[in-house]
Amino acid sequence: HTMDRRNFLRTGALTLGAAAFATETISAAGKETDAFAAGKAVEAKVPSEGYVKEPSRRIPLIATADVAVVGGGPAGVAAAVSAARSGASVILLEKNWFLGGLWTGGLVLPVIDHEGAAPDGSVVTTLTGFGMEVCGRLREMGMIVRNGAHPIVDPEATKYVLDRFIAESGVRMLYNIYVTQVLMSGDRIDCLICESKSGRCAIRASRVVDCSGDGDVIEWAGESFEHRRHHIGAMWRVGGVTAGCKDATPIKGVYVRHLHGELDQDGLDVFNTSRLQQQYREHIWEDTQKLKTLPGNEDAFLLESPPMLGVRVTRVLDSLHNVRYEDYRGYKEYEDSIGMSGSGGGKKPYWQIPYRSLLPKKCPNLIVAGRCFGYEEKVTYDAREIATCLVTGQAAGVAAALSSARRCSLQELGIDVLQSELRAQNVRLG
Repeated sequence: HTMDRRNFLRTGALTLGAAAFATETISAAGKETDAFAAGKAVEAKVPSEGYVKEPSRRIPLIATADVAVVGGGPAGVAAAVSAARSGASVILLEKNWFLGGLWTGGLVLPVIDHEGAAPDGSVVTTLTGFGMEVCGRLREMGMIVRNGAHPIVDPEATKYVLDRFIAESGVRMLYNIYVTQVLMSGDRIDCLICESKSGRCAIRASRVVDCSGDGDVIEWAGESFEHRRHHIGAMWRVGGVTAGCKDATPIKGVYVRHLHGELDQDGLDVFNTSRLQQQYREHIWEDTQKLKTLPGNEDAFLLESPPMLGVRVTRVLDSLHNVRYEDYRGYKEYEDSIGMSGSGGGKKPYWQIPYRSLLPKKCPNLIVAGRCFGYEEKVTYDAREIATCLVTGQAAGVAAALSSARRCSLQELGIDVLQSELRAQNVRLG
């Protein structure tokens, strides 16, 4: 369907219906209405110098879908494609101009945690289903190499492959759009409020999957979470290198390098992340100049600094069941397992992920995937890795689609129904 931007926005404004009425009612009454609470007021994560008041306005409703996925990283793409394959109409909202999140934009190229150790010591592949499909296509293209236990991908090839999966599955894709708030109806999310170059807009979906990485929707919906601090790092690519680097990429002579970064950092503080971005970019340039002094590296060059800072964790959902450290290390078998993840390059135990760890305690049409699902802090290292994100994303997308089709809450969805569809999509549950 095509229309010019003016007609597009006019039509959206005219068809907004309840969402527009709710915004005006809140303004006129000076308080939230019972029919449409505006969602939890979320303060900026930095000190304020005061406050300004935003005038009320009508917001065009530009799209509806069975499932809206917020964030197009590995979890978000897995969720969107898997929901579409389960029969849902899906819209995927990504703030960047590319898919893959930190996998591609942060140059976190190793697919860590795709293997784990079984109780008998054997190595078991835990990345199955959609994640294995992605790696399979990259392998066919010669765009993934195995370096020790961690396969390393080419970021541009990965962006292309993820785009192809989205197009082939029929997911409606919007790039360069920020979800900035939600409108609530009781405990339920009614609309996502977004900002883009087309202006502020609303998107309505029966089910919402928070794959933002930072648990943005979790907070807006008023769910409980833990705000964690962690070290924030950076990865970058260099070319023309013959010495001094160990992590080879699929492109000959191109390596990925890694900076551990400062400890105990707040990834939700824009002043802090801006400081780190500037500081790390300087480090990356100077590190490359040092590489050039090594014999054989005279032609070395900085190929790419990361478009995204390496924020490892921020908000983590206080879910119906947060994965406990002793279970993660103790081969705990969950009746509601939705997939598996690895650990330690296949040298440490594999672990199951329970469906309950993706579910908030209140909101019936919200589910979480990626690094912000529920787990204890000591599980952070493996819970946030690319392979784990692919696994939780696929499960969340399938659950959202099935819940929408059956008109039941995500918390009420039968685990047998979910597991049956996951197995049909080639996911290993245990």
